[in-house]
Amino acid sequence: MGDELDQGTPPKENMGVTMIVAEDGNTRELDSISKGKDVVEPPSAGMMFKSIEELYEFYKTYGNQEGFPVFKKSTKNDKQGRLHFVTLSCGRGGKSRCKRDKLVNPSLTMKIECNAKLNARVYDDGVVRVTSVFLDHNHELSPTRARYLPRRRTVNTSIKRRREKNDQAGVTVDKALASSIVEYGGQENETSLEKVCQSFINNIDKTRKLFLGVGDAGAVCNYFNRMQEHNSNFYYSIDFNEEGHIRNIFWADERSRAAYKSFNDVLTFDTTHLINKYGMPFVSFVGANHHGQPILFGCGLVSGEDTETYIWLFMQLLACMCGNAPKAIITDQDIAMQKAIEIVFPEIQQRWCLWHIMKKIPGKLSWHSSYELMKTNLMHAVYDSMSKEEFDFNWSQMIQKYSLESNTWLSILYENRHRWVPVYIKDSFWAGMSTTQRNDNIHAFFEGYVNSKTTVKQFVERYDKALKIKVEKELQEDLNSFNYCCPCVSHYNIEKQFQQAYTNSKFKETQEEFKGKMFCYVHSMKEEEEFGVYEVIEDMVVENGLSAQKVCFTVYFKQAEFDVRCSCRLFEFQGILCRHIITLLTVKGVYSVPLKYILPRWRKDFRREHTKVKVSYNNWNTTPEMKRYDLISKKSVVFADFGCTSDENTQIALDFIEQFRQKFNIVDPLGGSDQNIYAVSGNSQPF
Repeated sequence: MGDELDQGTPPKENMGVTMIVAEDGNTRELDSISKGKDVVEPPSAGMMFKSIEELYEFYKTYGNQEGFPVFKKSTKNDKQGRLHFVTLSCGRGGKSRCKRDKLVNPSLTMKIECNAKLNARVYDDGVVRVTSVFLDHNHELSPTRARYLPRRRTVNTSIKRRREKNDQAGVTVDKALASSIVEYGGQENETSLEKVCQSFINNIDKTRKLFLGVGDAGAVCNYFNRMQEHNSNFYYSIDFNEEGHIRNIFWADERSRAAYKSFNDVLTFDTTHLINKYGMPFVSFVGANHHGQPILFGCGLVSGEDTETYIWLFMQLLACMCGNAPKAIITDQDIAMQKAIEIVFPEIQQRWCLWHIMKKIPGKLSWHSSYELMKTNLMHAVYDSMSKEEFDFNWSQMIQKYSLESNTWLSILYENRHRWVPVYIKDSFWAGMSTTQRNDNIHAFFEGYVNSKTTVKQFVERYDKALKIKVEKELQEDLNSFNYCCPCVSHYNIEKQFQQAYTNSKFKETQEEFKGKMFCYVHSMKEEEEFGVYEVIEDMVVENGLSAQKVCFTVYFKQAEFDVRCSCRLFEFQGILCRHIITLLTVKGVYSVPLKYILPRWRKDFRREHTKVKVSYNNWNTTPEMKRYDLISKKSVVFADFGCTSDENTQIALDFIEQFRQKFNIVDPLGGSDQNIYAVSGNSQPF
């Protein structure tokens, strides 16, 4: 083995010789390995790799280039059982062995004792160094036939994922293969044989069913039966395939359905929790309550992540919520999901989760030689741009500086910038759900209750416990907001106005803007015919606190109607008055703000319907109000039983309910509620 016995540490000067395998399946060679885009130099002793996987990928790429298959021939562990040496060889090495029962009709074999191989040593930190190489083959090499080598007859994970996504988005197999062939520079470079890919695609539909373990189906049915016995307003739906197998499940309890009426302005659709034991994704619809806490609207178990499945799931949410669609939805960057939303919810705002996008940067761009500097420029464009024009300029400068014009991922992101870039989405209301980082409270509603080993049976057993803890936290915050208050930090009556109206958590957010007022001042003002235009300067800390910069914000104020808006759009995005507006109002001597700037959504004095609902997981804290609500709800079924028998009886029941509603001045829950009226506009114009 030659210098395999060297026990020293790998020489640091060679660490630049490495290979990056991008998520799109392409292999990119860096530094001295690369001669051209798709050409790699022959392996040589001394080459360094970050891992065995990188070495293996490099040798496979070289073998594909030269026209021979590659196999892992042998490995050797040290005394502690750690991998110490590895040998990669030509796939035609070794002797052919024919079983005795096949001597008359032997199988085809590639083995002809070819000695081409490379040996490598693995160090304790995982770094691999090539120790010796044998390049000579005893057979003819054929690069043009490389696509027919055995390793090409499998569909790797990245290719499978892309094929699945194409299928989910409705892209035909022919188009997908044609696109792939163009991408790889010709059919001879395409990484998977057409017949193999076609077979893989044809099998996708056959696997679209829930893979339930022993006791799972019974556990789900028992749970649903128990919940419906407890409350007839528990909603569930089961989707079966043509063979009668369960494909998808959706459910929502009465409390979730009631909460949706108050907080359906924004919801997140989370598919990040996968029950991996059965390859089955768990999905949830989660919103934010009046404290900013996560609140569940519904959840499901689905057999796939395709457009058809998402359409079924969204339709069930719509049916469960009496046809009342959400106003906005936050999702990850998924083509199938986006297509389903456009079909089922064509009118709503859709936003991509910025956290999901930014966490992909290393996998998508770390191959670049100036990765760290490029990442800094990208983050600056996304987070620090104060206007759409500034973002477009910063993005364009970054693309040109680092020659990224041909990067498909970045091109798609820019084309869809209105779905994720903060300055493009701040004109719409998102209930304070952050654009700059992952909100673990919102996205991970069942954190600690679902993991890679959780079975369906275990999950339904833990479901009630998870919801009970969330309900307890909400009730505790309700109690705190009624019994305690945060002292004001200023003497302005406007702050006291919010203190008396908002829950403690939302008042603290408002209070931060009053604190930030000390860094703001009105620089200039210009009176128009009906409104004034004011420049408010804020001293902002930038570059990780190393320097300060003065940033100008424009505030528009129509004093006659008391309409005020700021270019920062904090109120439009979060429902909280910004420090720039507060600065102007104090200069103007405004004593209080109209109620349209105190959103009912954040108020602590509203008794919301979901807090009165009695469900199985909060029986321990059932209040007299909940008991009365439950009793009246059950008695009210008589109206539905009578009314559903005919159109005439339906009208009689509705008229009776309408008279009762008008007599006691009760808001019609199906005709709109004050809780869903917001003085927030998506219009970017001043007035």
